[in-house]
Amino acid sequence: MSRSAREQTHSRDETIQGRRFRWRFRSVDPGAATSLAAALRVSPLVARVLAARGINEPSTARRVLARRLQDLPDPNQIPDLEPAVTRIMDALRADEPIAVFGDYDVDGVTATALLFHFLASLGAKVRWYLPHRLLEGYGLNPGAMAKLKQQGIGLLISVDCGSSDRETVRFAEELGLEVIVTDHHNLPEAPCEALVLVNPKRLADGNELRHLAGVGVAFYLVTALRARLRRSGHWDQSNQPNLKRYLDWVALGTLADAAPLTLANRILTAAGLGVLSETSGPGISALKEVCGLGGSQVSVWDVLFRLGPRLNAAGRLGGADLALRLLLAEDLEEARGLAAELDDLNRRRQTLEEQTLAEALAQIEDDEENAHRRVLVLASPAWHKGLLGLVAARLAERFARPAILLTRGGHGWEGSGRSPVGIDLYQALHACRAHLGRFGGHQVAAGLSLAVEQLGSFHAALDEALSEMEGVLPPPREADTGAHLGEITPAFVSHLELLGPFGEGNPEPIFCCEHFRVESLQVLKGRHLRLRLSQDDSRLGAIGFNLATPDQPPPTLKRLFFSPTWNSWRGERRLELRIPDYEEEGATPA
Repeated sequence: MSRSAREQTHSRDETIQGRRFRWRFRSVDPGAATSLAAALRVSPLVARVLAARGINEPSTARRVLARRLQDLPDPNQIPDLEPAVTRIMDALRADEPIAVFGDYDVDGVTATALLFHFLASLGAKVRWYLPHRLLEGYGLNPGAMAKLKQQGIGLLISVDCGSSDRETVRFAEELGLEVIVTDHHNLPEAPCEALVLVNPKRLADGNELRHLAGVGVAFYLVTALRARLRRSGHWDQSNQPNLKRYLDWVALGTLADAAPLTLANRILTAAGLGVLSETSGPGISALKEVCGLGGSQVSVWDVLFRLGPRLNAAGRLGGADLALRLLLAEDLEEARGLAAELDDLNRRRQTLEEQTLAEALAQIEDDEENAHRRVLVLASPAWHKGLLGLVAARLAERFARPAILLTRGGHGWEGSGRSPVGIDLYQALHACRAHLGRFGGHQVAAGLSLAVEQLGSFHAALDEALSEMEGVLPPPREADTGAHLGEITPAFVSHLELLGPFGEGNPEPIFCCEHFRVESLQVLKGRHLRLRLSQDDSRLGAIGFNLATPDQPPPTLKRLFFSPTWNSWRGERRLELRIPDYEEEGATPA
């Protein structure tokens, strides 16, 4: 007998072992879900998703669903944003030369473009500087400081970097170069002593602005600067610049940097995806053309797997100047040439990445101890520094543990690490910092350097640090709630999309269905499952990528975990389920 989601028998505390992941259900307050459905006039299933994510008040839920720019938190919450604005205003009045110093990834390049373009539109004497990944490395460096000072720069503003560059900031100020640091990375125990340090990580835990990407911090700085200029009479109300024009860059940097999509980032990204889809400038228009996007709606997937990788390719393989020049291009034909160069670089990046991955996998297989280690630490002097983070991310996902890849740098080993959600890589690196030269980053991504002779001891210390940390094993994946197939309608999916954009910190809703019938099941290319499901009078198609086991009979399904999606094919748009995992009949409990 079929049952609705409210009648399903699993316990909310139960952990279910799927084929690929362990699963548990988010806690739902049934009373709150009922109240939300009535107050918001949404389906009970949308209301259950909201309640499952801790959104129990109708007023909060309305903000979540509306995603209005006017609901963005006040910029002045960010510590020392106003002193930064004051110093920039002084530079503008004095016609003082300004440099914007960025990072070479998508977040850093978009942040640099945003701040540079806004200052240039004000008539400022401003230039930009992006370090070369292979020659200069990440962050502020003394050589660049000396060069900029020689060029007459009086004020340097960093974006997406600088918080950890204590010695370089001190050196710059000894040269007479004043430094404003704007950044979003974790603060070290002794952060830099810049003239002004604008970093939302200085905010208290729980403040959603803590999660801004570097480009988000730059946008908030420009927002505060525009407000100060407006109050000073720089524009009348009719001709002040509309900052919405920058939101495509904000969405690109925020998504590419995997910044958690809490409310502020969701609002910025949702609006930015709209700009990307409709009114972007020549640079993004040319980039969309080489990606085959044309005039179509731009999705999170398009940013992560089409636009972002091409912008990142230049910085990964050398200098990011090409990507920045594309963003700032004012002529479409010039932009098309730059986009074509980035497309070529991206193809080269893909080839090198696959080679590096194959060599890393061979190292893992050659060392039997890797089966018992809590972290993979792999090194080769032949690997390209710009690709280490990408390959580390693929290994971390594949082996469900942190992965660090290293290559030879100027003073030893240098590299990048990635970690599954739930394992704090930054905390683990901090615990064994005595073995490191430099390190910095986030919970799931970090960069580091160490002396050649420290490699073995570092690996052992990091393994021990992870063994002592809580939550060393990745936590179970979370399903939002159970669902009946009859609840998955086009109207429901339209409402569900208002909870997006989905990504880091705001995962796509996952539902669980049981007591269904499998009307048909096909194995495609030996790896994918194509299903036709029914439950009472409802029927839906479903696809499960990489869920089939080669040379094995199709599974007998007990529970399905799924997310609803639209499938467009030959002009026809139909609703189907995308299945990340399933539980088989007779599966061993988790």
